[in-house]
Amino acid sequence: MTQLEQCFFNMYKMDYDFGWYGKDQMRGLVVQGFLSAENYQKIVGEAYERTDNQVSGAPQA
Repeated sequence: MTQLEQCFFNMYKMDYDFGWYGKDQMRGLVVQGFLSAENYQKIVGEAYERTDNQVSGAPQA
């Protein structure tokens, strides 16, 4: 993890720990590409699972 990635990881962890972000917001960060599924698991304590109502940011052909 780069130093910048570590800074964002720490920021998201604090947001979750302080209750400013919940699991839904953390899942949203994964969908948007701001947070990896691995880091989601480190922060939330459970594996990331994609739900049916989540839309990928990738354009459809």
